[in-house]
Amino acid sequence: MLILVCDKSVSALAAEGDKFLGLAESVVAAACSRVGQRVLHVDRRSYYAANWASFTFTGLLTWIQQHQVNEAHDWSSLLEDGEELIYLSNPDAASIRNLQDAHMEGEESDADKPHPSAAQSQSEPTRKKISYAHLVKEGRRFNIDLVSKLMYSRGSLVDLLIKSNVSRYAEFKNVSRVLTYRHGNIEQVPCSRADVFASRQLSVVEKRKLMRFLTSCVEETEQQQGETSRALRPYLEFLRDQKLGENLEHFLLHSIAMVTEDAPTEDGLAATRHFLRSLGRYGNTPFLFPVYGLGEIPQCFCRMCAVFGGIYCLRHSVHCLLVDKDTNRYKCYLIRTISFTQQLLESVTFC
Repeated sequence: MLILVCDKSVSALAAEGDKFLGLAESVVAAACSRVGQRVLHVDRRSYYAANWASFTFTGLLTWIQQHQVNEAHDWSSLLEDGEELIYLSNPDAASIRNLQDAHMEGEESDADKPHPSAAQSQSEPTRKKISYAHLVKEGRRFNIDLVSKLMYSRGSLVDLLIKSNVSRYAEFKNVSRVLTYRHGNIEQVPCSRADVFASRQLSVVEKRKLMRFLTSCVEETEQQQGETSRALRPYLEFLRDQKLGENLEHFLLHSIAMVTEDAPTEDGLAATRHFLRSLGRYGNTPFLFPVYGLGEIPQCFCRMCAVFGGIYCLRHSVHCLLVDKDTNRYKCYLIRTISFTQQLLESVTFC
């Protein structure tokens, strides 16, 4: 991905790479376009959002096939005296590895299947088996995110979407509940005060301990947060010292703070406070997600860039820069279509 930002003197700033998987480049393009810069956004892919994209099931299979092809190309025949090529790196090589598509379908013979009694067949609902063919057929009814993430309702990304007015280009929903897997069962994580006192997994004593601990986390002073005595201690060890019990330790560590057992205590407490302060802004949980997938976020910034005059060129790949050895300035950039035909499609010279 290449972003060219040109001012009135036709000088250029080129930023190459997908270090932030497409989101950072989209934000930069929108910001530059919004302040009056002329933006040309070039991407070798046929879709927006780079590795932040969301696909239907069929689209995901196509994406896998495209990334299984890795071809090298030589542009040295285009060089003249006093020129050299700077090849731009392929960021997908570092972020996407060992990509394969495989599916397994288990079949049970009628003899191996257990025969439930009449009472069990009436009380237990039958589970409908989903086959690979069924996924392909119904593949447009759901989207799959390449990057599976949720947004804190009081996080920096949500604040950016609101302040930039980019949020109007997408629809968002609040996650209705947070679940955790423990001892072979899926349990609901008590997030709000109402959830804590309505929870059936916690005893009355555990509910009081949890509320006391969460309240102390939110009301901590800056002096308490900066204590060096607990900064390097593992968060799990800190929770055990509070004598909360194994049940609450699991909820706090894995489902509220969402950190590892060896994470420092300060990191665990900061993550817990961030979780709690995001509660209640848009719903019962602290998380938001775009209705049509996370790929909507970069697309929203691209849409804003286009509204203010930005130009997008998909299915064209910027492979290298042609540099003058004497002046150490690049003379042009080489672009070709996604079909990888060895043809120079465009050459732009900058002063």
